[in-house]
Amino acid sequence: KLVEIKDLAIKKPLKTEACDNHSYTARETHGEWVESPRMRVSKYLKGARKREGLTQKEVCQKLKIQQSNYSNMERGERSIPVRLTPKLAKLLDVKSKMLDEKKVEKSLQERKRAS
Repeated sequence: KLVEIKDLAIKKPLKTEACDNHSYTARETHGEWVESPRMRVSKYLKGARKREGLTQKEVCQKLKIQQSNYSNMERGERSIPVRLTPKLAKLLDVKSKMLDEKKVEKSLQERKRAS
C-alpha cells in the first residue's frame, strides 16, 4: 500500500510497491551521449565555474552573454562558441583545449587507441 498524501504531514516514510535494488550507470540510463565530448566539456565547464566560486549570473555578466545560453552550455545542450572559448578559459583559469569539443574528442580517441 502506498502512503496517502494526508499522511505526508506526519512525515511517514514513503513506500513503493516495487523496489529495484539494481544500480544503473549513467550510460544505461541516458545512453552514450552522456559520455560524449560535449557532455564532458559541459561537466568540466560547470566544475571549473564552481571551483572559481562564480555563479552563472556572474560569468554571464563578465562575458556579456545571456544566462540561458550559458546554462545550455553547462547542460550540454549547446556547444561553446569558438569566439567565447578563450574568454571562458581565462575567466575560469583553465586551458582552452579543455573547452573545445573537437580537441576533447580527439584526446578520447587517442586514449582509446592506446589502451
